[in-house]
Amino acid sequence: MKLLQRDLHQQLRTEANSTRERIAGMLRPLDLSQIAAHPEPEGWSIGQVCEHLLIADELYKDPFAELLRTSRPDAGAPAREWKSSFIGGLIAGSLLKPAPLKGPKVFRPGPTPRDGVVEALLTHEREFVQAMDDAANYDWRALRIGSPALPRWAPKMNVGDGFRIHVVHLTRHAGQIERVAGKL
Repeated sequence: MKLLQRDLHQQLRTEANSTRERIAGMLRPLDLSQIAAHPEPEGWSIGQVCEHLLIADELYKDPFAELLRTSRPDAGAPAREWKSSFIGGLIAGSLLKPAPLKGPKVFRPGPTPRDGVVEALLTHEREFVQAMDDAANYDWRALRIGSPALPRWAPKMNVGDGFRIHVVHLTRHAGQIERVAGKL
């Protein structure tokens, strides 16, 4: 079945907003000691998971803004078919699998997350949806962006992949947050 860019946009927008609200509902009732707790000795605290998501967002933010700044809108793009790039499909596919993954070094959080990490994450997620909306009239298949986790010579993914990976990544870690919170 053909997936149009506007349909992908709507699916990702709905999932991103829903997952952000799910995370907010889990985390806003917790105090700082619970956010910093390590109920899984080898795992991250909830604060570290939030920090990891923020680091990933921040490493993509400037290259994405520059890409849009130097590209031209395309009014017909939302009605065109969207397909994943090879590398984007691989990354998203790996994040969809339930098996534990070791995050790329560039995205790993330190031992202590920033102050206000929960609200920072929720703010970043609102900004992500706005950035995706702002990019709705660009051709998500034609615009290419590299991953900060891959060498510069690695193939670039399309912007639609970047959006999809972001949402899949957020949803994956919402499950991790839920699991850790359940052990507090």
